[in-house]
Amino acid sequence: MLEPLVAAAYEYAFPLHTIARTRYRAAQDPHNPDRQAPNTLRHIRSLSDHRSRWITAPNNDTLYTNAWLDLDVGPLRLRVDAQPAGRYWSVALMDAFTNHFAVLGQRLDGTGPAEVTLVGPRHHRLDLPGRVIRTPGRDAWLFARCHVQGPEDLPEAHAMQDRMRLAPTAGTPASRVVPGEPTDAPSFLAVVNEALGRNPPPAAETPLLERWARVGLRPGATDAWQALDGAARQAWTNHIGAAFEQVRQYGRQGRREFQGWIASAADIGNFGNHYALRASVALGGLGALEPAEAMYFVRYADDERQPLDGRHRYRLRVPPGGIPTDSFWSFTMYEPTADGQRFFVDNPIGRYAIGNRTPGLVVKPDGSLELVLQQAPPDDPRECANWLPAPGGPFQVALRCYLPQPALREGRTMMPNLARCEPPTRR
Repeated sequence: MLEPLVAAAYEYAFPLHTIARTRYRAAQDPHNPDRQAPNTLRHIRSLSDHRSRWITAPNNDTLYTNAWLDLDVGPLRLRVDAQPAGRYWSVALMDAFTNHFAVLGQRLDGTGPAEVTLVGPRHHRLDLPGRVIRTPGRDAWLFARCHVQGPEDLPEAHAMQDRMRLAPTAGTPASRVVPGEPTDAPSFLAVVNEALGRNPPPAAETPLLERWARVGLRPGATDAWQALDGAARQAWTNHIGAAFEQVRQYGRQGRREFQGWIASAADIGNFGNHYALRASVALGGLGALEPAEAMYFVRYADDERQPLDGRHRYRLRVPPGGIPTDSFWSFTMYEPTADGQRFFVDNPIGRYAIGNRTPGLVVKPDGSLELVLQQAPPDDPRECANWLPAPGGPFQVALRCYLPQPALREGRTMMPNLARCEPPTRR
């Protein structure tokens, strides 16, 4: 039976395909008028909204800066000049497998400045001044976040982005293969094999690659499909759809439940051999930070364990004292798609997230905060300041906590309640 080999190989390689597909759309797709050259910082100057589809589960708390790095050009110098005190910023560096191999930012570098030299695996010069980081492979993704407190705060966030510099700005297109859908077996193998050729896996995983060579997972072999025998091709054809569906179902595996909230796994961002978790995060939360940097919680159901649905109204209560972080926290409304991704919900007030830095929030006398989650505006105008608009059907609520304190990371704090109100919202 080759189907188990196909399932295991697919699970392992899925993040490689997701990164390659995201990179292609950003840097090579001829239909993208804003495509960026390798080793070039691209500052996204506006907050994400319901039209943002370039990455799943975007946030509305930070501006993004990213770069697709090609280390074959030689060492790259990354510098971040001093940032304002008290403002969250981070620059995450990820390999082709979506593992973080370095993070610069407020947590480790304070206000900065911070400077590193990135050296690829084919270059052996480590006698460089300052901090030197050896990258695991030829390809890397630089993904930076700068906190923004709303449209009026954009100039300050832009200035934070402009304090980042990368040199030299040169490189070659990352892929000769145009990534297709993740359920197209010939395309999937071509894409991930090219990525494996550019980014060799750790030596400890060599036996796995040798086992999966039987079903076409071979570093550098972009023509692997043509070389497969009929049985292996049939196994892929029959099982790739089920393998993708399995990745969709992995979403809650390895994660912890804190009082109804599904918390990010302890090894998110550096997955080790937890390939199922790595695949699920690539699908539903690509680029998620390590728990020391940020924690992600999600609610699929209310306090009675009934699925969240915009046909009903909900009250989300944050206990007095808020949520223990050393930076900030926010709740984001998402509408899930059929393929397991999550995006913002179009709404009349253009609000996609709400948190402790949101201007105008109404706090109760005891210090607690009660948020209103529903599709229609609240009947009481005084509650509109605390309204997080929902879609007309199923939804999910994500809680992001930047620089979470130990009590939060370890589940030793009171989490917000989420109660459904009746009757259903008027339609």
